Amino acid sequence: MELLQDELEYVRTHCEQQFEGSKLVACTSSLVRVELLSHRTNRTMIVCLHIPKDYPQSANILVELKSRVYAEKLISFLTDMLDKCAKQHCGEPQVMQLLRTANQYLVDTPLCVCLDEITQLRSMLAYNDENKLKLRQSKCSVQLLIHGGEYFYRVTATVPDNYPQHCVELHDHESNLPNVLVRFLNGQSKELARQCVEAPLRFTRDEQAKFRPVPSLYTALKFCIAATQDFHMELCPICDQAVLPTNPEEILADENADAFVERVFCGHLFHQGCLKKYLSEPPFPKGGKLCPAKRRHPRSDAAKPVGASGKDKGLQAELGVCGIKLAHDRWVVNIKTAETRWAQKQARQRELEEVVDFLK
Repeated sequence: MELLQDELEYVRTHCEQQFEGSKLVACTSSLVRVELLSHRTNRTMIVCLHIPKDYPQSANILVELKSRVYAEKLISFLTDMLDKCAKQHCGEPQVMQLLRTANQYLVDTPLCVCLDEITQLRSMLAYNDENKLKLRQSKCSVQLLIHGGEYFYRVTATVPDNYPQHCVELHDHESNLPNVLVRFLNGQSKELARQCVEAPLRFTRDEQAKFRPVPSLYTALKFCIAATQDFHMELCPICDQAVLPTNPEEILADENADAFVERVFCGHLFHQGCLKKYLSEPPFPKGGKLCPAKRRHPRSDAAKPVGASGKDKGLQAELGVCGIKLAHDRWVVNIKTAETRWAQKQARQRELEEVVDFLK
């Protein structure tokens, strides 16, 4: 008993000094309770050490861990690790040793706060050895490398100290995809991460008060994985041919080239030449032309179909088409202008045919 009292006195004197941010809640002959990293609420771990009557001569301390932020898988792993540590120091003072081991693990592996998300991401990449998810504990960052055909996309996600209250920061982007798709990946992944921690502006005051941030790492990187894996398989809705060339070196950078890749508001990819031809030829419906793709795009910019009447929407559903109004920042043309241009084009064509007939 005297040995135990000496150990507990040492804990009371040195615990909060040795472990930065720790808080000693209870220290009795039957229980020692410490909050590790208590100054960082999103990474706090509560360590409860239950001391049996015949400790330390013939029994080891019983470890119980509690946390609102760490995954159950991590808590189970760390509990087992501390139990093994206690067995290794049987017959010796164990309290400070166990606290030191737990605190060191939490400090050295800051990414453990998003263990569940990392596990989910790794399961998505397991089928392809070229895909990588590298953890950099020293920088508290995750680097993703994902392949789709011959194309790749690399991005680094840094997990902030106040995660998940603040979203991950995405940077160091690298890819051999066309610029229009790289901009889409960069911008949309950042927007998805932001939406995880910021309430939508359309929310009422009560809804905003109830809003709580959620983890953003999996949401942002899952989108990057799914999009990159699909790009090389997407077909142009007009010509039904692959939008991207098989060889990334054959990508055209000329914005006026027919094979230049364009992404429109509904999310579908088009060859620029196909899109311009489709938009410039009749018929010209009153509400504007709709995307002729056979299905809605899973990564559409539109929350729901727009630009069509109720009758048109029923027809679109029956025919199985995308049904979202075609929109692109480079081609904002109203129906009257499109009809006029088409009429002028047809008039010029007729004039050329008349000249050819006259010369014959």
